[in-house]
Amino acid sequence: MFLRAFAVLLLVSALMGSPAQAKDWVVDPASSKLTLTFQQGQTPVTASFERFATNVRFDPAFLADALVEVKVDLTSFTSGDAQRDAQAQGADFLDAGGAAEAVYRATTFEPLGGDRYKVAAELALKGVTRQIVHEATIKVDGDRAYAEGTVPVTRTDFGVGTGQFATGSLVGLDVNVAFVIDAKAG
Repeated sequence: MFLRAFAVLLLVSALMGSPAQAKDWVVDPASSKLTLTFQQGQTPVTASFERFATNVRFDPAFLADALVEVKVDLTSFTSGDAQRDAQAQGADFLDAGGAAEAVYRATTFEPLGGDRYKVAAELALKGVTRQIVHEATIKVDGDRAYAEGTVPVTRTDFGVGTGQFATGSLVGLDVNVAFVIDAKAG
C-alpha cells in the first residue's frame, strides 16, 4: 500500500511540474542608469555611477520569489568635474579605494496598484548596512522589463562625508539615487 501511494505521489508531482517562480532578467547596461543628486553649497549636482552589476529575478505574480541585487562600482562615480570626482571617491566620502562597491539588495515588494511597488531593501556602503524603503515602478511586458524610481539616502548614515563635510553645510546630507533599469528575459 505504501509503495502504491508513493508511486501516485511521484506521478502527481511529475504532472504538476516544478513550482512556478519569478523570471530571471538580464539588464541592458547601455540603456540603464544610476544617477544621484545632492547639494554642494547652494548648487544642485547631478552625478552618476557608470558601472554596476545586477542580479534580477522578478515576476509580479511571484513576488515572494523576487530578487534584485545591484553591486555598484564606487570608482565609477562621475559628475563632470574631475576635482569633485576625485574627492567623492576619496576616503572622506565613498572611500572607493577601500570600500570598492556598494550593494543594494531588495528584500520585499509590496504591490501598491498598477505597476507601483513599495520596496524594502538593504543598502551596504562603507561597512554599514541599513534598511531602506522606497517606491518603484516596475513594468513587465513579455520578455522586456523596465523599472524606475528614486532611493532617498542620508549620506552620513553610511559614514559618507566625514570631518568638515559631516554637518551638511558644504555638501548636503540628503542624496537621491535615481535608477532606470531596462532588461530582457534571461
